[in-house]
Amino acid sequence: MPFAPIKTLLLSIIACALTASGLYGQNKLPYDSVMGKIAYNFTVEIDKPYKKEAMYRLIQEWLNQPEVFNRSNVAATAAPTAEKAKSPNKEAVEREFANLTPLQSLDPESDRQSGKGIIKYAGNANGCIRLMYIQYAVIVIIEDNKLMCEVGYFKYNHFNPRNYQSMPVFNWSGLMPCDNVNTMEYLIGCEACHTEFST
Repeated sequence: MPFAPIKTLLLSIIACALTASGLYGQNKLPYDSVMGKIAYNFTVEIDKPYKKEAMYRLIQEWLNQPEVFNRSNVAATAAPTAEKAKSPNKEAVEREFANLTPLQSLDPESDRQSGKGIIKYAGNANGCIRLMYIQYAVIVIIEDNKLMCEVGYFKYNHFNPRNYQSMPVFNWSGLMPCDNVNTMEYLIGCEACHTEFST
């Protein structure tokens, strides 16, 4: 496929962006103080003059891959019957964050497409972060012979892994707990378990 190098480049850049930085400290993340948000912005220059329609189709195909936009730090395992009985909410939570259709919107007139990614993060059994689903947006705009990309709008949902009920991110240093649902910008300002958050 002639567009394979573009796909590989985009995947590599986003994978690096999402794994190179920890959750601790705004100075470690690409924080835009004007916009007040964390955002990874980058440009992919295409070395050959492809037609805009072909590039548009490529991005659409790329954003339609659930396996690319659903990540987890733990391997999926079959839960024992007893665990399933204790987790009546598990099926509903997993369905909500299944992300079977990462491609979210198409805007041919402005050469813009957007997708959604999900990261499932299982923390320490007795730590601050227990089970977190992080959602993020991927926006790609075709401009001349370039792809203008943004990965941002990070939002998290935190759950008790035993019963899959929504729960705050507890801060064992004695301060108030962090919200169970909020943006990543908020969580960075709230965190106190530095080692765990950096992991």
